[in-house]
Amino acid sequence: MQKLQNNLPASASVTLQAGLDPDGTHPGQVLVKLSDKVTKQTFFEYYVPAEQVVKSAETGDALQPGSLMNTKA
Repeated sequence: MQKLQNNLPASASVTLQAGLDPDGTHPGQVLVKLSDKVTKQTFFEYYVPAEQVVKSAETGDALQPGSLMNTKA
């Protein structure tokens, strides 16, 4: 996740977060969330297979738009 976060400019007003489901209702899945740093508005919140997030981070390549959503858990 850190590799993906580093790709966002430091001056950007958005933050990309990923982590395990806080209430445990989606085991083996990662919650990916894109939100505004200032207003805290959530633009995108989605559960995806953990393997897909790890694979994306390891390659360091840009993802095709919608690729994480296409592999919804």
